[in-house]
Amino acid sequence: MNHDLELPPPFERPEQMETAISRLRYVIIAVLIAMIAGYAVLGVVVWQMIGRIDQLATKANSIDATLGTLGVKFDETNAKLATTNAKLDTISGRIAAEFKTMETEVKAMEAEMGTQITKSIAAARGAAMPSPAPVQTKPAPVPKPAPPPPRRRP
Repeated sequence: MNHDLELPPPFERPEQMETAISRLRYVIIAVLIAMIAGYAVLGVVVWQMIGRIDQLATKANSIDATLGTLGVKFDETNAKLATTNAKLDTISGRIAAEFKTMETEVKAMEAEMGTQITKSIAAARGAAMPSPAPVQTKPAPVPKPAPPPPRRRP
């Protein structure tokens, strides 16, 4: 059996094998220590994250409680606004009715005063008072000045 591949020489002495095994043990122990340290660090980070999540959950719950209180206040405010709107609607209806009444009263007064004025004018004319002069609406025309005579040459 002739192999062309060269294999590394086998450990010739048991001491070399023991040295290699002890070095391998150190490497494995170092890797295990690094893994345990990494898991410990990850555990601490996860523990801190859980604590922070609990703080945020507490704050969120307090915000929800505050919003619930605000919701009650909003409901109270809406109820007050609804009653105020109802009062304003009744007041505006009353004001509209008052204005209608006042309008009819004013028209009645105008009609009555108109008849009284015509009666007083008729009575005054019947008492032989001179009639007033007619009112002139257009002003009298202003005469234009005469044009100057033409100039003669010397």
